[in-house]
Amino acid sequence: MDNDMPTLRFISPLLFLVFIATSSPVHSESYVPKSNQSIVASWTVPKPAQQPKIFIAQLLNDASKPGLASRYYGRAGALLKPLLVANPNDLELQFYSATVLQHYHQFNQAQQLLTQILQYQPDNVAAWLMKANIHMVQGDLDAAKSACLQVLGQGSLFVSSACVLEVSAEQGNVAQSYQQLRNIVKVAGDIPIAQQVWLNQILADLAHRQQLTQQAIDHLSGYPLNQAPVSYLALWADIYLAQQQGQIVLETLGPIVEASDSFDDALLLRLTLAEQITKATNGVWQQRLTQRIEIRLQRNDTAHAADIAQYYLDIVPNPIKALYWARINWQQAKLGSDERLLKRALAFKESPDKKPQI
Repeated sequence: MDNDMPTLRFISPLLFLVFIATSSPVHSESYVPKSNQSIVASWTVPKPAQQPKIFIAQLLNDASKPGLASRYYGRAGALLKPLLVANPNDLELQFYSATVLQHYHQFNQAQQLLTQILQYQPDNVAAWLMKANIHMVQGDLDAAKSACLQVLGQGSLFVSSACVLEVSAEQGNVAQSYQQLRNIVKVAGDIPIAQQVWLNQILADLAHRQQLTQQAIDHLSGYPLNQAPVSYLALWADIYLAQQQGQIVLETLGPIVEASDSFDDALLLRLTLAEQITKATNGVWQQRLTQRIEIRLQRNDTAHAADIAQYYLDIVPNPIKALYWARINWQQAKLGSDERLLKRALAFKESPDKKPQI
């Protein structure tokens, strides 16, 4: 059984932007058995590049796609170990290692590597952006904003400003950040597709927080969902679930998840919520989600604490377990979404007969 993707909110679309913009293309292919007696399965296998570092960069970039995080982060980590033993001072390898460490919530180790990288490369935009993301997840918003500002003069004013506004929204300035970001886009001119995806996801999230449903949908409508990263898909689903439109989530997101190599907990949660809204009788997605949660519990998998807490809030209500896992999650991550999860669990514990509001 593989180690699946940690909680979705830890993965910044800004980091995907960095990898998409800097890594070289590596084509993928699927293995299809030639014999009809072979085990019938199809796994997306990235084609190794001649340069290992290029291959690792592509693995980390593709890990954002549905069903790939667990294997691709694991494979990247395995490839990095011997390379770092042979070249411990290679700053590019250190950056990739920091990315893997961040994925597995080893934030302090990741920050140590990033600090070391920036001592030698103070103009490393990707390292500053990752530092900002980790600081933001840990609730140190002043440090996150400071890291964003370090990008000024080193990279795009547009990227630095968007980074700052994303942090500012976490500080409570959602409406102001949303409007300022929209104004920046208007004067930015042509924006590369990778930046468009990242930017539209931030704008959609800020619109969704303000209950500007149509604007949020519009921001996500310009990119094909079957090519979108998991965080993009989860946000798209959240917008429709908030409107009680479970059927469109099942019909649109379901086939994308079915076609992926494995299932992401964040997407299974949303498909199960969609089943509840539509009062689906078969409960296929809930069965799959329950199996995953049972595995998490057997492993005491604190990396998925937020997913487990939401499961006990919204899928199989249990106020004691919901609060237990929400508190564990709060020890690790202190974004606004983590605080809201904890408050919901506390309210549910105080009034267990009242269904918790999403």
